[in-house]
Amino acid sequence: MSADRVRIGVRLREAREKQKTRDGGHWSRAEMARRLRAAATERARQRLPGVTSLASMIKDWENGKYAPKADYRHLYCRALGMSEQELFGDEDLMPPERVAHRGRDELRRGLDDVLSSGAMSAAALESWEETALRYGIAAREQPPARVAADLEDDLEDIRAGLGRYRSVSTLRRLTRITAQMSGLMCLTLIKLDERLVFRRWARTARIAAVEAGDSSMRSWVLAQEAYGHFYNNDLIKAVAVAQDAQRMAESSVGAVLAVALEARAHAALGPERSEECRTALRRAEDKLGALPDEAINSSAFGYSEAQLRFHEGNALTYLGDSDAAWAAQRQALALCPAHDFTDRTLIQLDRTLCLTKDGDITEALACAVAALTPLTEAQRQGIISLRGHEVLGTISDSQRHLPAAQQLHELLTSTPETRRHTT
Repeated sequence: MSADRVRIGVRLREAREKQKTRDGGHWSRAEMARRLRAAATERARQRLPGVTSLASMIKDWENGKYAPKADYRHLYCRALGMSEQELFGDEDLMPPERVAHRGRDELRRGLDDVLSSGAMSAAALESWEETALRYGIAAREQPPARVAADLEDDLEDIRAGLGRYRSVSTLRRLTRITAQMSGLMCLTLIKLDERLVFRRWARTARIAAVEAGDSSMRSWVLAQEAYGHFYNNDLIKAVAVAQDAQRMAESSVGAVLAVALEARAHAALGPERSEECRTALRRAEDKLGALPDEAINSSAFGYSEAQLRFHEGNALTYLGDSDAAWAAQRQALALCPAHDFTDRTLIQLDRTLCLTKDGDITEALACAVAALTPLTEAQRQGIISLRGHEVLGTISDSQRHLPAAQQLHELLTSTPETRRHTT
């Protein structure tokens, strides 16, 4: 690893971490990737990697593994508002103590590797298990791009552990943690609408769940995969994978998630699947009632009545049963935690779709704008943006000129780059 690449990597990381989000945190690598893409021309953007792949490249650049080529250097300068000299200039611009710090950190990691080359301690394993559980909560509270970036860092450490330890019990627990965190990566990529990368992580999560020998975890992982197929509009495959998840462990969180998803997929396939949808919803009610108390929670590893009412309302929205959908949506909003911005926004957008189907376009657009306006750009991206575009797709060309329709379109398409060009 050359000193030049290390110096550049330190600069890039420090420059990124100086940039603040609206909630006071620093830009994640995924946010930096989005900013680089936004800094490109429309034509150049089509040739750039997606956010997740580009975030992985940023990680390599910041770690000094490679240095960005000229075109990426130009994008960095535009995205950060800095000169090429500031970011990539002479070595004397980088104080040597910063490079020394990077070297010390590599030394520390090497010592950690030697010290932990035997069996992983019980405390370390418990710490990783607690970390996975914390991610289950973060997945429902934080913007998905931030969760994906953090998961990537921790999964890299787990990968090192899987290659280092030989104890069967340690490997099994680490493999189960890998299945959990890979499944959460699936969920996060679904929310980001990163379809190709989602499928790859779904395969990794399945393999880890099988190797862990945990049928409940296999069921949960398959349920996450079914959700990905649903949002990818591969509805037949979503139904098939959801049914596999239910067979894997009938009395588990994964089975409840899967049967609720099956109901939504049947509804999205059309009114001729109405009976299958309603049957699946009844099964979801039964399965939720059979879950142990500790499994009923707002974590991604749990399930709750709030989620069931959201899923029920969504299915009934697709069936066009507006009155029943409204009743479920009211219950869902009353039960859904305030911090769960994804579910709350999707519930409100389901209400919007009910209004458009009932012909109340003005109220529908007002409802959609009210749902999206409080969200940050990071929160709006992915499947929330997709659902917003679905609302726009239900109105006529003449209605697109309405002020609320134009406001909705701006909310869905605005980026820092486009705002700079319009101010």
